[in-house]
Amino acid sequence: MRSETTSESSAKLSPIIGRQLAALVEQQEELRAQMALRDCLYWLTECTRTRDEQEMAGDPLKPFPLWPYFKPALQYLENEPVAPVKKSRTLMMSWVVSGWAAHKAFNRPATKVVFQSQDEKRACHDVDYAKILWQNSIEPLRRRWKLAKPLDQQPYNRFLLANGSELVGIPGKPDQIRSEHPTIYVMEEANIIEQAEASYNTAVATQAPHIVLIGTAGAGWFAEFISAARWLDWPDYPG
Repeated sequence: MRSETTSESSAKLSPIIGRQLAALVEQQEELRAQMALRDCLYWLTECTRTRDEQEMAGDPLKPFPLWPYFKPALQYLENEPVAPVKKSRTLMMSWVVSGWAAHKAFNRPATKVVFQSQDEKRACHDVDYAKILWQNSIEPLRRRWKLAKPLDQQPYNRFLLANGSELVGIPGKPDQIRSEHPTIYVMEEANIIEQAEASYNTAVATQAPHIVLIGTAGAGWFAEFISAARWLDWPDYPG
């Protein structure tokens, strides 16, 4: 008789326990979202996923790796008004820059991020990265980071947020930068853009608060730009 009573009590408590557990999970997700709003690196590594374009067998969507240079790279992007970045394919620096720029656009209304490369297709890769990171973010973040229109109705070269922020990919013509009025200007694959210097000068003239130049080693204007830089001790950035 006692065993049956205990069993009946457990059965009655089960829905209550289920609701409590669901509430705890929801609270945990909300706490993660709060941390992700404040910390771009936490968002990238704990609250969203990237797409591995070289994955042929398994799931191409994977957690963002926590590599040791990501934190100083994000500090560098945040604190330097002009930030040249040398990259290779395996360093994921295009993902890092796209994630940093997207995080600012998601959280700061009316932020305009302009990605420029030699052709529009390459520039739109970075816009796609931002879309992928948004789409794979945890639900509490997607609820906060509302879109201007559903993801499948967004233009291929733009990512429009309900807060008035926008990320756009444009080809490498300098005059296209002026009409976009960027908050963040990113020159992707700066080493192959034919009018890279003119584009950079135009971005400077727009007084964009953040200018990022991404490229690989080699000849050309970007290599000269990098070689002209002076080596300094790493600054004591805030955060």
